[in-house]
Amino acid sequence: MTMLDIHVKNSKGHVHSLKIDANPDTCPICQRAIEPIDQLWDFLIDSKPQNIDRESIERVLRCPKNECQRLFIARYVRSAANTTLFNFHSCVPTELSDCEFDPELRIISPDYCAIYNEAHKAEQLGYELVCGPGYRKALEFLIKDYLSRVHAADDEAKKEIEKMALMACIHKYVKDGRLKIAAERATWLGNDETHYVRKWEDKELKDMKNLIQLACYWILSEHLTNNALVEMPKGKK
Repeated sequence: MTMLDIHVKNSKGHVHSLKIDANPDTCPICQRAIEPIDQLWDFLIDSKPQNIDRESIERVLRCPKNECQRLFIARYVRSAANTTLFNFHSCVPTELSDCEFDPELRIISPDYCAIYNEAHKAEQLGYELVCGPGYRKALEFLIKDYLSRVHAADDEAKKEIEKMALMACIHKYVKDGRLKIAAERATWLGNDETHYVRKWEDKELKDMKNLIQLACYWILSEHLTNNALVEMPKGKK
């Protein structure tokens, strides 16, 4: 591992020669890949007055991109194995990024895109206990908005889709087997994010997100295929 030597002042003005494991390689504000510009203002924070487990370092850096050039702080924590080494932890402030959605998906379920983005921002802030229920809510809007479009001409079906529990809705109205597999399993994991006792202890948030993305894929696949059939019902002679 390549380490970088830095000179750090503490609150009493004493200079310490220490090592860090890496510079951050992404600007937390513009989200671009960078080699940050060191502003040579590094500070060693004692663990005791800050009520933290280990000493930490804060370094003032600047983004080199012409469109950004913002200052930010990189935070490091002392390694448990090497008292002179500090490992990169995070950067602040962070400009939260939005997810990119297929334009067709925004048409099918704009609420899904909005709710998913809010959950995504909560996850970026480290709120993992609340972003899971957010992703679960996004999934419900995705499936029900999609099914409401499929049954746009059937008012009774639309009303039932709106009121049914998500899993019952999937079982009754989702006909594509691949979508049903993804949606069912995403719902199982989503329910774990909202219930007191978890059933799928070997699964994580990323597993649910992967299944939601798979459900999006099959919804878009069916939607685009149907569009092709409508626009080009027969071959030309």
